[in-house]
Parts: sequence; C-alpha cells; structure tokens
Amino acid sequence: MRNIFLLIRRFSVLLLFLGLQILAISMLVNYSKSHRARYFELAYEATGKINKQYTSVTRYFSLGVNNRNLAAENERLNNLLSVNFAQIDTGVVAEKLPLIIDTSNLTRKYLWRMARVINNSVSAQNNYITLERGKLQGIKPDMAVVSPVGIVGIVTDVSDNMSIVMSLLHRKSNTSVAHAKTGITGILEWNGYNPERLQLKGIPKSTQLQKGDTIVTSNLSLNFPAGMVVGTIVSFEPDDEGNNYKINIRPGANFFSLEYVYIIENLFLKEQRELEQRVKK
Repeated sequence: MRNIFLLIRRFSVLLLFLGLQILAISMLVNYSKSHRARYFELAYEATGKINKQYTSVTRYFSLGVNNRNLAAENERLNNLLSVNFAQIDTGVVAEKLPLIIDTSNLTRKYLWRMARVINNSVSAQNNYITLERGKLQGIKPDMAVVSPVGIVGIVTDVSDNMSIVMSLLHRKSNTSVAHAKTGITGILEWNGYNPERLQLKGIPKSTQLQKGDTIVTSNLSLNFPAGMVVGTIVSFEPDDEGNNYKINIRPGANFFSLEYVYIIENLFLKEQRELEQRVKK
C-alpha cells in the first residue's frame, strides 16, 4: 500500500494533468456541437478499426472449422457430379429377333469421401500421407485420393480409423494420365528430386505440346475418374534415346499445404480386376 502512495505522489503532476485534460475535453464535447460531432466521428472510426481487428482474429481461429465445413459441402457436391455415374447398357433380346429392348440406366461408379490429413511428408524419395479415415469409415486400399485442385495419390494401407496414401511424390508411383488437348496417354512418375515437378513418360514426339498444357487422368486409370486435373507442363524436350518426349509437370495439388482431401472409391474396380485376371489366366 505504501508503494502505491509513493507511486501516486511521484506521478501526481502527470496524473493531475491527465485528469484536467480529460475534464477539458469532456466539457468541450458537451458544450460545442462541432467538437461533439468530430469526437463521435473519431470514436466511431476507432471502434470500427478495433472491431475489424477483432473480427480478423476470430476469423483466423475459426479457419479450421470453416475449412472442414467447406470440405464436407464439396464432398456432397462431388458425389452429385455426372462423372461419378456410368451408363449401363442392359440390352435384352426377346424370342422374336426384331423386338430388341434397350434400357439404359445411370449407375453410380464413383463414391467420394472427405478426409483430414494428419501427417504428410514431401522431403523423402518415397513420401506417404496419413488420413483420418479407415476401415470403419469404408476406406480400402487402391482408392484414389485427390485435393480440390489436383490428384494426390493412392491408398495403400488402412487401419480401423486411419489410412496411408502413397503420394505422387513416391518413386514407385505411376498413374495413367493424358494430354488434355490431344487425348494422348502416358504414365506419370516422380524421379525423387524436386517435389514441385513430376515426370510424364510415353508421350510421342509427334504430339503437339506447349508449356502450360493441362494434363488430366486418363480413361485407362482404374482408380481415378477420367479428366481430373493432374498438373500443367512446365518444360519438355525430345528424348535422345527414344521416340518420346521428356516432360516435366507442375502438380496441381500443393503437397506442402494439404489439409483436407477426398477419397474416391471405384465401385466397379473389383469386378473389372477379377474379369481381367480371368483373361490373363
């Protein structure tokens, strides 16, 4: 208590000055309309700036919730896209040959599920991503994983509530893709060096290429729906050892900032693989 009185005594002149100043301002505002108007103008401006900063701070801390809600809404909308459905031709031939009944139906082929990224590597030669979804949420190996701006990888292993994704940034990753303008297909790989560059092989030198051309998933892919963005061409040159180009691709997905992704299940995958295995045998 004694220290408080000593502090007040030490700054008594300053405190008296501030008190008189506040009194003078309040009297000036109360008895002068022009000064009162100016005072409220400054007060509203200051309050507005404080509210703006407060809103920015609260919005920053709610980004996680907003991103999750946005990802959930995108999951719902992606499941409604026409690319997820296949037209099944169930032609039926009656006993009399002229009577042919052709009934075409739309059947769901792809199912989308949202997932949160809980671990991600980009600096190794064989990179993996961990997702917060697993067997109990219907996730299985060989499902495709995409971000809102580009494909990401393939699910390789699952536990009850988590799954492991082999990233495109993996030396063993290979994906069937196509040059969007011409439809020419090739294989997307990664050489293990630059995480911002992927390599496209199998595109013949006769193909008309330009920097900035879009590369998409091809209709030969078992995992990804056709036409999904893979990335863009940043450089290409003829391969001296063959008839193809050496092509570098900038991936559409930003592997450094993955937060929410979508797991895509091909509902016809098992049927197609079993049929193709029977042909091989």
